[in-house]
Amino acid sequence: MFDQASILLLASGISSRFGVEDKLLADLNGRPVLGYPASVLGAEPGVGRFAVVGARQEARKAWLEAHGFHVVTNPVPENGQGRSLAIGIAHIRDTTSSDKVLILLGDMPFVTDAHVTRLAATLARDASAVMSEANGVLSPPAMFRRSAFDRLASLEGDRGARSVFDQLPETRVVATDAGMLTDIDDRNDLERAEERMHG
Repeated sequence: MFDQASILLLASGISSRFGVEDKLLADLNGRPVLGYPASVLGAEPGVGRFAVVGARQEARKAWLEAHGFHVVTNPVPENGQGRSLAIGIAHIRDTTSSDKVLILLGDMPFVTDAHVTRLAATLARDASAVMSEANGVLSPPAMFRRSAFDRLASLEGDRGARSVFDQLPETRVVATDAGMLTDIDDRNDLERAEERMHG
């Protein structure tokens, strides 16, 4: 299911609600927040691993490179997630033969291999793209076929993968619980994530 697949981890957010510390490198149960989504499909050696970070996020870049990611720089991360997605997709399109991409967010620590495997299995059933869904809300993780790469690479501002998903035929969703799609925006979110991990 993951033959000729690439992972694109979006990790260029400016963490404006988290304070002075870098939220993606903040400790969460002994690992950086970023470390959890970065480990998705870690047992799939043939999967290309790419990440987008901001121009001044050297610590994130160093961590990701040390853990097997090819890092692409977004010079203006404050311009929105859509631009980061476009930069990453364009790089994968132009430098690899990947026929599908798994889009992950760097601040979502609870995504599991089992969930992304369900995404891939759904995509394999003649879908053009698949997104995750919880309580009627669509979000990453998401998977898109190469046929959508040009549209994804043209995104700007805060227009994300959903805006392309809505334009495509034969799309699917994979339902999951809202907890899996939790993201870390501020310190309260981090504390709740710690509590969840400790049961």
